[in-house]
Amino acid sequence: MEADSGRIIAAEALARWHSSMYGNVSPVVFIPLLEKSGMILTIGKWIFETALRQCAAWLKKCPDFCVSVNLSYLQLYEEGFITFMKETLKKCHVPSRNIIVEMTESYMVKSSEELQAIFQEIRSIGVRIAMDDFGTGYSSLGVLKNSPADIVKIDRIFIKDILNSEFDATFIQFVVRLCHDVNIRVLLEGVETKAEYEKVKTMGLDDIQGYYFGKPMHPEKLEELLR
Repeated sequence: MEADSGRIIAAEALARWHSSMYGNVSPVVFIPLLEKSGMILTIGKWIFETALRQCAAWLKKCPDFCVSVNLSYLQLYEEGFITFMKETLKKCHVPSRNIIVEMTESYMVKSSEELQAIFQEIRSIGVRIAMDDFGTGYSSLGVLKNSPADIVKIDRIFIKDILNSEFDATFIQFVVRLCHDVNIRVLLEGVETKAEYEKVKTMGLDDIQGYYFGKPMHPEKLEELLR
């Protein structure tokens, strides 16, 4: 949700697994299993292409709409992955500016020179990069200095006590000022109530995300909201 206008401007593609044996399995459980087995490379490509096909459909109604996709570090190191991204963008007829890829702060902090070069290659094709879970690492502010991120997503831990914590409010506003000075867009995750939304919407944030605007839903449901 765009903070100043209240418009729905983007959606995050989320992988969900409903098992006939185990029921709804959390991504916290199955994503590490996919990474350990190597299946994340195949399934990750399927998720990326599925997200782009859905984005193409939404763009017919909302030309500026964006979709973000979470990437595993294993996908980035896979040979030919950037080429796959380019080909999928072309095949799905989606402008690169409408796609965002997300990586967690903890991994971007530790990333090697090789991975930094990959990030720059992603940006060179016009796809934006979002740093997820910002504020949970030990080097949060320092990492911004050489960060390849176009968007910083402030972690939900800073919204948890926002109605009572002056520290959290000050931290959010400080990050907003700092990021805006270096042309990085700022999104706050985890807004779940009207009171929280009213508190943060005047803090200078670019975008706000959370259950207050809608819980994870099927594409058809979101399409109804975009009408």
